[in-house]
Amino acid sequence: MDNKAYLDQIAVKGKVKSGPIFTPMLIKLIAAGAIILITMIIVGSIISGSNAKVTQSFERVYVRISNFGNDDYENPLQKYADSIRNSDLRTYCEQLRTIMYDTNTRLSSVISSTGVKTDKISKEITSDENLNWSNYTYALDNALLSGTLDRTFATETEYQLSTLIQYEHEALNKSNNQEFSNILQQSIKDLTSLQQNFKSWADSH
Repeated sequence: MDNKAYLDQIAVKGKVKSGPIFTPMLIKLIAAGAIILITMIIVGSIISGSNAKVTQSFERVYVRISNFGNDDYENPLQKYADSIRNSDLRTYCEQLRTIMYDTNTRLSSVISSTGVKTDKISKEITSDENLNWSNYTYALDNALLSGTLDRTFATETEYQLSTLIQYEHEALNKSNNQEFSNILQQSIKDLTSLQQNFKSWADSH
């Protein structure tokens, strides 16, 4: 055997057979890891989205009650009180103003504990509520000029209360804060009674 043949024989014997890099077991582990990661991402997105909806529900109630419960003269419950002719309707207006002011005061003291950041209300909620408030006050302004304030105030306010009560029920169903829930329950009770008063008055005039 010459030197070349001898060296070739040694080289062949010295080679170590290497298996494939991705063995079936490794592929299974990678696939399992990918599935777990994707599942965690999906679950995280669902939880995050759910939390955002809960927060927005609380925000909407807070903003709506803040609009009605502020002590500013431009608040329709104060601005138009003396212009309402019917004594029953004036009484309902005064009752509503008292309820909204008290509810707003109580709500403002606990709202932060629900996760709502009052200085960072979502743009969607802010935009919706600003539009709603503008439409409400615009309708009353026009009614005052046209001499139909009493009826317009009754119908428009009844609508505002019906939607607010609906929002409060939604927030109550999502709340795990007892103090916040108590405020909502009392508000729903008070506003439901007043809503019926406004509706009955509007239906009979």
